[in-house]
Order: sequence, then structure tokens, then C-alpha cells
Amino acid sequence: MHFHGPIVRPPSDADSVFIEVTVGCTYDGCTFCNFYKDFPFRVAPLSQIEADLKEASKRWPHAKKIWANGGNPYALSVRKLEEIAKLFKKYMPQAQISTYARVDDFKHKSVEDIRHLGELGFNNLLIGIESGDDQVLKEVNKGYTVADILDMSQKLDEAGVNYRIIYLGGLAGKGRAEETAKRSVEVLNQMHPYLMYLTTLSVLPGTPLFNEMRNGKFIAHMPEQKKAVLNLLDEALSEITDADEVRIAAYRHNMVTVE
Repeated sequence: MHFHGPIVRPPSDADSVFIEVTVGCTYDGCTFCNFYKDFPFRVAPLSQIEADLKEASKRWPHAKKIWANGGNPYALSVRKLEEIAKLFKKYMPQAQISTYARVDDFKHKSVEDIRHLGELGFNNLLIGIESGDDQVLKEVNKGYTVADILDMSQKLDEAGVNYRIIYLGGLAGKGRAEETAKRSVEVLNQMHPYLMYLTTLSVLPGTPLFNEMRNGKFIAHMPEQKKAVLNLLDEALSEITDADEVRIAAYRHNMVTVE
């Protein structure tokens, strides 16, 4: 198997077969991210993808899930994604394809393009919208706007393609959580993902946002609130019953596969 960069995937795709499709991110400009630092974007050769699929199909001939690895493989042309999807189908015909996409990956794909790729297997996309607040998106240099997010979601809805989104809590910084949450809710209520991951911002060393935090431009006080937050979590956990555990386990099982 060939991997030339980090494997970044959501928790629910941990049981997928990982196949490198691209390396790095086409954009790589978000101020909070260093996942693809020192890994310029490039496309894996079809010969490499096929060799990895051959190897993986021998070990997991009945695999149900493939994670097409890379920062945003959906940025590739429709023709290239068609070629990749046909290889996936050839070697792992029962597998559902999941992968990352950026909001702006949809700008040059029509509804028909998205529907066509969905029919070929690209029918479970994961998109990090991060926020529904234009001010926040601009400050962290996401490279797209709320209008772009809504245009993307409308295309996906019309194409009938399943998708998940990531919302990054804490990205607005101190004092703006309520304001940005209200703006984001207005956006989210117009979208139809089957799942939303609510993740919490980690300010990573070496990122522009980390420098902004050190310079006092961006303020986040979660470390100072750690004890209070842990106490609240302990209190909540103490109230979970055995029946709750069974219900939560069933929910986790049902969310990892889209029919």
C-alpha cells in the first residue's frame, strides 16, 4: 500500500479500507490547519491506485467501505473521478466510497456531474464547512462564503448525493460564540446533511491561528476552563443508564453506513 502523506479521516470511517487518491489539499490556506504541511497537492497515479486496490482486495475481498484518502480528492475532474470510481468498483464492488470535499470543489461541477459521480459510487461526501458566519470564514481564510456553502448544498440535494458536514466550534474566538452560532443555525437550517460532526477547535502550533493567539489577536480560554468542563462531563456520564448505553451503541452502529 502506498501513502505519501497523512491519513485524515472521521471516526466513523475507521473501519474503511484506506486508498490514497490524492496527497495534500488543493487549498491548504486555512489559518487553523497544518494537516498537510510539507505535502503539496498531487494526484496518485492510476497505476498506484489499482495496485493498492489489488492488494487490498486480496485481504478484504468483501469490504463494505472505502476511504478515498487525501485532503479533498473531490476536487479532481469528473473524468478523473470516473476512472477512479471504476477501479474501485472493479476490485471492491460492494464498497461504498467516502471522501473529503471542499465547498469550492463543487463550483465547477454541475448537478448532473454530481449525480453521475454519485451513481458511480461517490455518494458519501464529507465537507468541512466549519462555520456559517461569513466574518469567521473570512478571518480564518477558508476561501469561500456562506453563499458558496448554500449553493453546494443545493446542488447535492438536487443530485440526491449523501453528505456529512463538519462544524468547528470555537472558531469565532472569545465573545462571539452566540452571535456566530445564530448565524450558523440560519445556514444549517437550509442544508440537509445526514450527519453533522461538531468538533472543537484545537489551536495547533505552527499555524497562523496559533501565532494570532500568541499575539493576543485570537482569544480562546478552554484550557483555563478544563476543570469545570470535566466536572460537567462527569456529572452527565454519571446519569447514563445501561439502557442509554444500548441506545447510544445502536446509534453509533447505524451512522457509519449509508444505504
